[in-house]
Amino acid sequence: MNGRSMRLPPGFRFDPDDEDLVFEYLAKKVLHGPMDFDLPELRSCNVDPWDLLGDKNTEMYYFVKKEEIEKKGRETLSGYWEECEEEEVMESGDRGCNHLEGRKKTFAFYIGKRPRGTITPWIMYEFRLLSSRATRWSSSSLPRGAVENWRAVKVIVKEENEEEIEEEEQASDESDGEEVVQSR
Repeated sequence: MNGRSMRLPPGFRFDPDDEDLVFEYLAKKVLHGPMDFDLPELRSCNVDPWDLLGDKNTEMYYFVKKEEIEKKGRETLSGYWEECEEEEVMESGDRGCNHLEGRKKTFAFYIGKRPRGTITPWIMYEFRLLSSRATRWSSSSLPRGAVENWRAVKVIVKEENEEEIEEEEQASDESDGEEVVQSR
């Protein structure tokens, strides 16, 4: 880390939704805007997830430069991160970032060497900003492409029963609300 740590008052927990992470924190990092507190910066994504979180945490947020990811990849000493879902487009809504688009990629952590690794409950969400097609920073003092230099990252460990609960919730959402009684 870069020596900075997040300090929140007792009883508070940093838990932004995806849009806040992208359009409040990452956008302010890129545009050099004031933040309530800064997320730590990691020098690479080559750290095993359990080394990031420590013993008590189940999630971690940080910034990393795009070049570090591209230069060193997503390999660690114990395994690797592999993309597991399509990239998701995020809208800024009425946050005053109409000229920005957000993107979210999801990765799963595998222990071992590619392609025979064993999947783990560790998940990484990587968020990035893009200049929208409507505005290409022509009136901005930022160099072209500067908005894409940073990533916000969220790493979590899913509990085994969390996945079962999510599947049950999805199944109940898909039902039509009628209770089905099976006869014997």
